[in-house]
Amino acid sequence: MHIAYPPPLPHGPIRQLLPDFFVVRGQARIAPGVLVNRNMGIVRSGDELLLVNPVRLNPVQEERLTELGTVCQAVRLGYFHGCDDLYYRDRFNVFFWRQSHSDHYPLPPADQFLVDGGTCPVTGGRVFEFSNSEVPEAALLIPQAGGLLLTCDALQYWNSWTACNWAGKWMLRLSGVHQGMQVAPGWCRRATPDNENNHRWLAADFQRLLQLPFQHMLAGHGDFCADRAHELAEQAVASSFTRLQPGH
Repeated sequence: MHIAYPPPLPHGPIRQLLPDFFVVRGQARIAPGVLVNRNMGIVRSGDELLLVNPVRLNPVQEERLTELGTVCQAVRLGYFHGCDDLYYRDRFNVFFWRQSHSDHYPLPPADQFLVDGGTCPVTGGRVFEFSNSEVPEAALLIPQAGGLLLTCDALQYWNSWTACNWAGKWMLRLSGVHQGMQVAPGWCRRATPDNENNHRWLAADFQRLLQLPFQHMLAGHGDFCADRAHELAEQAVASSFTRLQPGH
């Protein structure tokens, strides 16, 4: 049976950021004529590759991917991501991870679910779940180079608008996204029940996240944050969640 996989959208080359960590910056179409950037992280363990928030590649970069190692696993960290997951399952027969209700894209089925503190796709790593979120959202802590945090939509770092078109840039800015580290305002609105204040509802999750030891971070959107990620995340969380006064 022929499957019409989404074709690759424009993207950059595979770039190495840490000794065994690589990134591809691609694009996502979030509305007609609106393109924003979308990142795929690639974690190498020996000869095996884990794809985080998969992005389908053009033939040249897919060949480059296979030169880095054997594509063995893929993980979906955010509910609204996953359009290219089935392609990688069928192309490379990857072992696929996601949260139990992360089924905005129902295929492929999970080989194993991500569970907070449970089995991690990377040896020595840690799975983190945003337990209060109304939409499934997870993060991975990778134990290399002082700690690497991989997120999807909840916590993002923006240093430029590269790979966003004009409409995408302005839609992001209108939604509250700005340059620097931030708790993504659009995600907060989706993750919070109606009639609840998201700055109260999600606070405990982000306080737990800050207990993880990391120096670097890459989200599903935005830019790579090297060395100062934990410090900047502390500032972003404080800015977002200290707006409420006690008793309010």
